[in-house]
Amino acid sequence: MKKNCFNLVFFYTAVLFVFGALFLTGTFCDESIAAFLFTPDNTGMKVLTSLGVYPFFAVLVLLFGALFERVFSSRLGRSAKSALCFVCVLLSLLTGAIGADVFLGNDCFGSVFPALNGNIAAISAVCIVGVYPLFFLGFKLAGGVDDRLLAKRIIGLIVIMLSALVTMLTLKNVFHRPRYRTVVLGYEGIGFVPWYTPFRGASDYIKTLGIDKGEFRSFPSGHSIISVSLIYIVQSLTWFFPKLRSRSVWLSACALMFGVVIMLTRMVLGAHFLSDVSAAALIGTMFSLVHTLIQSRITAGEEHAAEIPDPKVPVTTA
Repeated sequence: MKKNCFNLVFFYTAVLFVFGALFLTGTFCDESIAAFLFTPDNTGMKVLTSLGVYPFFAVLVLLFGALFERVFSSRLGRSAKSALCFVCVLLSLLTGAIGADVFLGNDCFGSVFPALNGNIAAISAVCIVGVYPLFFLGFKLAGGVDDRLLAKRIIGLIVIMLSALVTMLTLKNVFHRPRYRTVVLGYEGIGFVPWYTPFRGASDYIKTLGIDKGEFRSFPSGHSIISVSLIYIVQSLTWFFPKLRSRSVWLSACALMFGVVIMLTRMVLGAHFLSDVSAAALIGTMFSLVHTLIQSRITAGEEHAAEIPDPKVPVTTA
């Protein structure tokens, strides 16, 4: 496990340097790169960018299902067990609804099919068909795992994922950077703004011009944080499928390629600048390092516990 952890840390560190270079490039060349890539009516890119948000919310629901199984099969008292199981179900329902709403929103499939944006029937259909079944899959997978610390692993991952979301939302509400697709519309007073210069007066433009508030949330890219976060989220597969443990770096590399594609779609559609997506990727990768260290600590605790003899088991001598 120590070697696997070292390999992941080395990989994530290398990725940080790459995204750092891209971020520096974007800081100085954002506007020219955005102008070169901008193709707002590219339907293929709209479909791809929509797919970028699905895995994040889908995995969360699966994890809540696995956590439900751990609680259900635990030795907790009936009251505590019932309460925790209820929380798992409630959080999975909420996560699925939010994920489906984002998936069909005006910055995802809602941009291709506007009638889907905010459509309760469509959101319910996505939840029932494409999200909530993962709760039962997680329950089944967890039932086949002999890992007494699986619940700790899952909780650690969920905390990291939610921390990434909170970080993203906090930064968006601080900078209020106009998206490139809004900048090119020629509104008076809304021009290109570097990422390091917080935009002032967004609320006034929202009220007076009727611009959607999401058009002032360019920095950092939410899609990019969510998609790049898969480089550590996919590591959870190794908990359920032990044969994948030797391929952890390859799993992260595949997830990284997916994240880079989503980052590109965001720039092509004018939703984000290079500095937006690369900053988001940096955040996602840094959380990957934190997650790896946390999981390594949990594993070390498991190995230490395994070395301590069970007092209930009699010690036999030859």
